[in-house]
Amino acid sequence: MSALLFDMDGTVIDSEPLWLQAEIEVMGALGFSWDASDQLNCLGGPMDRTERYMQERSGHIKPYGYFRDQLNLSMKSKLRQDLELIPNALTLISQARVNGLKTALVTASGKELMNIALDKFPKNSFDAAISRDDVVKTKPDPEPYLKAAELLNVDIEKCLIFEDSQTGVNSGLSSGAKVIAVSHKNNFNIHENLRIVKNLSDISLDLLLHWYPDLVSVGTK
Repeated sequence: MSALLFDMDGTVIDSEPLWLQAEIEVMGALGFSWDASDQLNCLGGPMDRTERYMQERSGHIKPYGYFRDQLNLSMKSKLRQDLELIPNALTLISQARVNGLKTALVTASGKELMNIALDKFPKNSFDAAISRDDVVKTKPDPEPYLKAAELLNVDIEKCLIFEDSQTGVNSGLSSGAKVIAVSHKNNFNIHENLRIVKNLSDISLDLLLHWYPDLVSVGTK
């Protein structure tokens, strides 16, 4: 392996509570309820899934695209004002870079939201960043992770991906990479290339080297 590829929402940034707040506000403004079970149906993106789900829940009261636009507007503000990083995320990324591993941020969110989140990290934390706007097909398609590997000039089969949703895990596994799923409260389908942990705080670079001894012993393609 030669690179660590990180999902964004819920994996390295603590944005899922902010997404829930935004979704509650957007639906509430139209007189509809929304709770954590609704959010679970949309977890991991893409935004089109959330748009369709909100359209169905609201009886198509607004033109298609309304919920996407309102959520993006709300999240811009919330990410700038209230965003915090997931515990241990920055430490793990820093350890990887010190030890010669490349890193990338790979998200189903749009580029504008991704760039706001990137401002919360020290400069040059990631060698590449892939948003929904950078690919034709987003997660669960493997294209985002394959594009990240291409930009990093590494073999995707020698990369390790960090995800927190089944949608993202499916994207990572179908790309050919090894995947670590951060479970939170989610259950994941068993796969030979998938390892499940409870929290990102349970992981250190030393532990990754124990699990994947060749992690820093390979280079580019």
